[in-house]
Amino acid sequence: MSTAAEFASALLRASSRAYAAAALRHLRDSGSAPVDRLPATFADPLADTEARILQIAESLAVERPRLLAGVLRWYRSAFAARGVADSWLPDNLRALQTTFEQELPAAYRGVVLTHVDAALRETGSAVEPEPSLLATGGPWLDTARRYLLAVLEGRGDDAVGIARGMLAAGAPIAAVHDDLLTVTQREVGRMWLHGEIPIADEHFGTMIAGRVLEMLHEHLPPLPADAPRVLALAAGGNLHDIGLRIVAQRLQADGWRVVSLGANMPADDLEWYFADRDVDLVAISVSMALHLSSAKRAVAMLRALPRPPRVLLGGEPFALCPDLHLVLGADASAGDAAAAVTAARRLRPDQRRAAR
Repeated sequence: MSTAAEFASALLRASSRAYAAAALRHLRDSGSAPVDRLPATFADPLADTEARILQIAESLAVERPRLLAGVLRWYRSAFAARGVADSWLPDNLRALQTTFEQELPAAYRGVVLTHVDAALRETGSAVEPEPSLLATGGPWLDTARRYLLAVLEGRGDDAVGIARGMLAAGAPIAAVHDDLLTVTQREVGRMWLHGEIPIADEHFGTMIAGRVLEMLHEHLPPLPADAPRVLALAAGGNLHDIGLRIVAQRLQADGWRVVSLGANMPADDLEWYFADRDVDLVAISVSMALHLSSAKRAVAMLRALPRPPRVLLGGEPFALCPDLHLVLGADASAGDAAAAVTAARRLRPDQRRAAR
């Protein structure tokens, strides 16, 4: 990574609040956006602008402007569903552009504006409504629909029973992961994004998905004592662990002995864990770009260990940028559970010895 991008990223993080306030002043002075007339469903304009600066800082840190595209598509869909004017996002970005042109040191201005320009280009495209994931396809489509209906009606026990029945009907654990839990979790997220359900329903769906995963855990095969060991964790700041738990179960089904540390694992505390324990692979979940810096710190700490494990990174940012793990210093990355198992197989100690 270039020194200019690294320093600029750190500068944006350190002064994000001040830059956000300056951008809002530019908006108010220009009169181009109704800052004080946003709908009640909208977050605080200052907090929203600061979050955008932090997202730009993360894309700068890895020099991947493409990461902003996915973030901007999410924001545009959410804003459209909540009555926020289409002009808010491009006007907000142009105000940031003006702020950075005026206030950033000349040596770092260009690299930051490259990322702002990439974000602005994304706002110029049409907002395409995201179709329902349960509209068509899949051998377990009817089961997934019944499960989701049970969740949305608050019938948690029924939803778990549907998942249990799917397993009893011969579905492998991977199918319950992919064709039931993953697809319905994404559909609930889509429905919340488009303003079709409240966030409370999304939280309830996540809780029920956790119960299903506990049920599935009882069906995982026992492993020999000498099975390769993997430590699974979510990067610091990542509060979501359903995807991590799915990957952990898939790895255990594939012959790994898994220890899962769950969500929001601080990188600074990992070194102590390894003081008297050996691990063959560390799998780190990064659900959004804002967690990349935390993941990078964790990878750096792992690389500095006397016996460093192999490192696998996973999550949506790696689906957008498949080579992103190289920037962060990891061995491999994956955008979904199936890809994580494939990558982990390549990193198994016995496979590495065979390759030599």
